[in-house]
Amino acid sequence: MRTTARLVLIAAITFCAAAMLPSAAQALPGPYVTTYADAPGRPRPCLNDTPTCRPVGIVKRGSHLGYCQTTGATVILGGYVSNRWVMTDLGAGRVFIPALYVDNWDLVSMSLPYC
Repeated sequence: MRTTARLVLIAAITFCAAAMLPSAAQALPGPYVTTYADAPGRPRPCLNDTPTCRPVGIVKRGSHLGYCQTTGATVILGGYVSNRWVMTDLGAGRVFIPALYVDNWDLVSMSLPYC
């Protein structure tokens, strides 16, 4: 009986600890990312125009809090190619933008956690 109680306690502690870790939806803010142009903010790192991927707003040119980075659809912009995306804040919610819009990517890519 004691072994079963210990296993239940260990499982409960593990579950609670996992629930407290930040996820992509709760990612903690990281460094500021600077966009050199307005970028379409999408709910996921994708490019198609399905209802779950359509742009939900425009992230204006300037500095924004970066939350995390991930891989997604490949973007070609001005002769550059990348599949990296950055989660940032649109004001009304968090969105993903292609990392190709981030002017200071070399500086922030190493300090942004992965989603």
